[in-house]
Amino acid sequence: MFRPNRLKKMLQTDSQPIGCWIFFSDGDSIELLSMCGFDAFIIDHEHGATDMAVLVEQLRATQATDVTCILRVPSHDPVYIKRALDMGVEGLLVPTVESADEARAIVAATRYRPHGGHRGVGYPESRAANWGLAELEYPANYRENLLIAVIVETRRGFENVSQIAAVEGIDMVFLGPGDLTADIADDFAALTKFGTYDNSELDRLMAEAEAIVSASPDCWLAGISRNAPGGRQLFAKGYDFVTPAADAWLLSDAARSVVTAMRG
Repeated sequence: MFRPNRLKKMLQTDSQPIGCWIFFSDGDSIELLSMCGFDAFIIDHEHGATDMAVLVEQLRATQATDVTCILRVPSHDPVYIKRALDMGVEGLLVPTVESADEARAIVAATRYRPHGGHRGVGYPESRAANWGLAELEYPANYRENLLIAVIVETRRGFENVSQIAAVEGIDMVFLGPGDLTADIADDFAALTKFGTYDNSELDRLMAEAEAIVSASPDCWLAGISRNAPGGRQLFAKGYDFVTPAADAWLLSDAARSVVTAMRG
């Protein structure tokens, strides 16, 4: 009855899973995308307009397949994290993590008190535990089954990435070159051409962080690309998980392609 985390299993076998960002606030589009071969979705609550009720609709639409659903939460708020976990997300992506202390606090927000955390006990009636039908399975398996990822995306975060990646319970570090560029560059207009940055400090920080996380024995390296060729380049550099697509990008790219083709 308890659903295993397929993404974690793929990462454990170096299978190079592919993810897609979900920014739309509906169940139909994510249901369609779940049939297209992606291994995981990152549902966005940091920049997206959705809420917990829509999240449950999206989880229901997706979890009929084996696609893993990760939620990017809007902040480090432990109450939001608790609610997301009780809804049944299989992973968390927490933005703007800058220190090992912040990473440890995130892990503590996901765990119950016997396991070193402070998460409130809601599994006897939560969707995550099949509304209580998996009341015994859930507390026995939730730590192993949950993927906890953090985004390192500021100069301070990159300077502390070694300590962040070493925190027990942090499974993945997602490098964010976009916000890093905004943090270190006087002019970050190159963001309009995602992934084409001309900044030597950014290149250095990215290369150093990639090497550090790749060498971490208990932490996977993840990154974002605007397209498949860029995603393949990240895999070739040693990334473990790559997101080369988003629902909004796929729709806009396809729509513009059709219009361009029709108008010559």
